[in-house]
Amino acid sequence: MKKEKIVYRNLIPSDFEAICKLPQNAQELFFMCPKADYPLTKEQLEDIIKDRFDSTVVLYDNKIIGFANFYEVKKTEYCAIGNVIVSYHFRSCGIGTFLITIMENIGKQKYDIQETHLSCFNANTAGLLLYHKLGYIPFEIERRTNKKNKISALIKLKKRVI
Repeated sequence: MKKEKIVYRNLIPSDFEAICKLPQNAQELFFMCPKADYPLTKEQLEDIIKDRFDSTVVLYDNKIIGFANFYEVKKTEYCAIGNVIVSYHFRSCGIGTFLITIMENIGKQKYDIQETHLSCFNANTAGLLLYHKLGYIPFEIERRTNKKNKISALIKLKKRVI
């Protein structure tokens, strides 16, 4: 994979179809957006992002391979990153690190934030390990129940942005 072919930009409506294909199964979609039903549809995605900020896509060779946005912004305080997903074919290649770093930079430049927050379900081991590697630390755990009444822990993490 050539690093110079990796770019990012703001989401545009023609990206919706490609983003809907990123979650490979119901669990991946749950990690990305727990309120959505698998498979993700354009209508669900439109509804998900309508109240979000700075929806961003990562592209490799002009193909969408990652997506994230902010679900909460408190100017000069923090931004909370959500809907994070990386294409199955590009995991463990540095794309998650690239995407989170881009979102941190957008938050710092656009909103002058001091911290970045994100949340990760306890079953998302790869996500938790990535966020730990990037310097995120847990600060709260929230009990969550999915549509099948299965209990999980939503771990809220934060990182000071320098």
